[in-house]
Order: sequence, then C-alpha cells, then structure tokens
Amino acid sequence: MIPDRSRAHELIDHLPRQTWHERSFAYWAEKQLVANDSWWKPLSTAVVGTATTTMSLFLRLGFRKVVVDDLHKLTDVLERERNRPIVTVANHESTADDPIIWGVMPARLWWKPDCTRWTLGARELLYKHPILNAFFALGQTIPTVRGDGIYQLAVEIGLRKLNENKWVHVFPEGRVNQEAQMLRFKWGVGRMIMEAERTPIVVPMFFTGTKQIMPLRQKVPVPRPNPLKSTLYMKVGDAMDFAPLVGEWKAARAKLSSEEAVRLDEQVRIAIVDQLWGSVNSLKIESAVKIQKLGLDDNQ
Repeated sequence: MIPDRSRAHELIDHLPRQTWHERSFAYWAEKQLVANDSWWKPLSTAVVGTATTTMSLFLRLGFRKVVVDDLHKLTDVLERERNRPIVTVANHESTADDPIIWGVMPARLWWKPDCTRWTLGARELLYKHPILNAFFALGQTIPTVRGDGIYQLAVEIGLRKLNENKWVHVFPEGRVNQEAQMLRFKWGVGRMIMEAERTPIVVPMFFTGTKQIMPLRQKVPVPRPNPLKSTLYMKVGDAMDFAPLVGEWKAARAKLSSEEAVRLDEQVRIAIVDQLWGSVNSLKIESAVKIQKLGLDDNQ
C-alpha cells in the first residue's frame, strides 16, 4: 500500500485559515512538507544546528554525568552512504527529550542536514504562535495531534520525509511517560515503516535522566538540571530490518479483498510496534543493570 502522495496536500488544503495563527500554521505545514524553497535548507540547518550545539553545552554544563553506550550504532547508519531512510524510536520521559537527547551527537553531525532528525512533536505544546510555528517547522518538528490517528497530517509528512531518504525520530508512546512501565506503542510508526517506498532501517534507543530535570506538572515548564546531581544515560540498540516482513505483507495483500487487506494491515502494524516495544524495553532492562553498576541509580 504505497501512500497517496496527494493526501498530505489535501489535508493541508483543508486546514482552517480564519486567524493569523491558523494561516501561519497552514503556511509552515506546506513549507515543511515540500521543503524545497531556496531559503529552507540554510535556515533549517541554522535552527537545528544551533539547537543541537546548545543542547551539547547544556549537557556538559548542567549535568554531573552523561553516559552514552553504543552511539556508533546510530552514527554509523547515518554517516554511511545509504539508499534507505532511517527511523529511530525511543521512550519518552519529558517534554524536553527532544532536543536535549541530541546533544550527545558528535559535533561533526550537528550542521549536516542529512544527519539531522525530523521528529513528531505535539502541536498543542509547540505550535502556539506564528513565531513558534516558524521555529519548530524549520527545526524539523512535525506537528502531531494526539488522538487524530495514523492517517493524520503528521504521519503523511513523516512518510514524505522517509520517501526522501531522511531520518525520522518517533516517540511511539505518544505522550510523556514518567512511570516505571513503558506505554503501549502507537501504530503511526508502524504505518510509516510499512508504507515508505523503501523500508527504513530502524534503530531503537532508550534513555533516562530527563524526567528528573523536567518532571510533569511543575509550575514553570523549564528544564532544571543540577550540575552536581543530574545524570543522563542513553543506550542505542542494534538496527532492525523490517524489509522481509514488509515484502511478505505486500505480496499477501495483493491477493486479498479490501476487507481482508484492512485486517492484515492492522495485524502487521501491531506485529511491528510490538517488536519495537520489545526492543526498547530490552534496552531499558540492560540500561538498569549498567546504571546500577555506574552508581547512577540514586538519581534515576
């Protein structure tokens, strides 16, 4: 099931444009979808590069210790000559996870557009004002509406970026979760993996430490690191290849009725997100052992 390339434009065409804010949002949604204006690449690179540089300094100055295991499993995939897009998935500890976690990336990648992520972010939290609309659009943060399902504009834009061979990061829990157990993963990432023209390489990740500096329901939603106490731990997992599964799905789907195909689509989406959840959860279990060994558990 190849995504309908006109669907994203149709969704943008139907966006409300009654107020200045609504017109601004629709404008930037279209610019983000296409991203081919001569000014887009330098401005977007400046926003993303500056944010990543700032987050690197933030981690160095605001945290007592930052430990990252196996980052090369991501950077190797990003830097090699590739003919397939990349999807990364991770748990979601705080509203500041992105961009904070990307401060761990090596400096050589901060200003390289092909090695910077697109990500899905909550529209109601980020796209609140025309100036913020411009900032987050150029910052490659795709506005997502919780509860709008897997056929919403955000997923269509995510698919577009994958079809352009880009890197898309997703927090599949769908919201911030500071509990011990990870939430069930949402199906949107499954749809993107299934319907991308070239099946993405998927890299799972797990991190912890951001919920301590930005707990939910604090009065002022600003990260508050303690350079004498705050710690961040991240672990990157092995790349996952869903191409065989997606190939089998496409072959089987071609022989089914429309109703049967819909049921199969759902089964395959569930199978993919279940595998993703299992991979991230395994990283979480491994991380707990390492965190205890390093003596970081008092702050986690």
